[in-house]
Amino acid sequence: MRAHVRKWVQACRDCGTRKAKAKEVIPPLRSQGVGSPGDRWALDVAGPLPVTAGENRYVVAAVDYATRYTVAVAVPRHTAQDIAQFIVEKLVLVFGPMRELVLDGAPELSGKVVAALTDLLQTKQISPVPYRPALLGLVERFHRSWKDMVSIYVAEAQNDWDRWLPCAVYAYNGARHSATGFSPNELMMGRRLRTPNELLRTAGVTQVGEFAEYHRKLVRQMAQCAAAAAKTALAKDQLQREKYYNRRERHTTEFGVGDLVWVLRPPRGKGITKLSHQWVGPALITEDAGFDNWRVVREDTG
Repeated sequence: MRAHVRKWVQACRDCGTRKAKAKEVIPPLRSQGVGSPGDRWALDVAGPLPVTAGENRYVVAAVDYATRYTVAVAVPRHTAQDIAQFIVEKLVLVFGPMRELVLDGAPELSGKVVAALTDLLQTKQISPVPYRPALLGLVERFHRSWKDMVSIYVAEAQNDWDRWLPCAVYAYNGARHSATGFSPNELMMGRRLRTPNELLRTAGVTQVGEFAEYHRKLVRQMAQCAAAAAKTALAKDQLQREKYYNRRERHTTEFGVGDLVWVLRPPRGKGITKLSHQWVGPALITEDAGFDNWRVVREDTG
């Protein structure tokens, strides 16, 4: 009798959608290959920020996974057309089509316009799963870095940050990255970005006849540092990050195909009260999507 009563109580939909408790799950960190320069880019939008004289409010930024090279522009809005224009003009026409493009689930990034563009470019579009945006960590970290740098130079009214953004991008691409051991510009362009004081210690402008030798040195330098050393440093950095991250690893009840689960979906919008139910379901697990994610089908709605 006790077992029947417990089963009947657990089957109460109203109780489950209201009283279910969320248990934090921190799966182990899994490293992904970065590929070659230009193969995979991560793109994200920061803002809204204080409106500038040029009416800019947002920053669209993209980071290359292999080299950490960053491209960023200030824009007044971030519609799907604006994002598509950024991808074409700032990435494709400069570095060539990418194999993979990592975007979050924002409407302007996951809509039909961007999807049609990636199909045209034969680019695979990848999106992080909800509540686990770590896949965009590279570009999120860049947003934090440029804000730290720009905040030191902006006016008190904070309406000229777009003036300093290109300077922050230059500094970011010219600085040595801890993960690769090289600056992003070295790995993407084959040379370090110079600072004004370096010009005082160098010879004059390269003569025309020296470009052939410069090309040979450039190819040899990129083959030595970018291909071998950078990948070795990246692998070492990934292992260190895994070791640090996995200290927080937590596991809960194991799930499997055919199990019934509650799905957390906090209600949003006007008229939402503290009496609202934050869970929906029950939902049937139909497929293992990998990386501790599951595809489900709502049984209460079909």
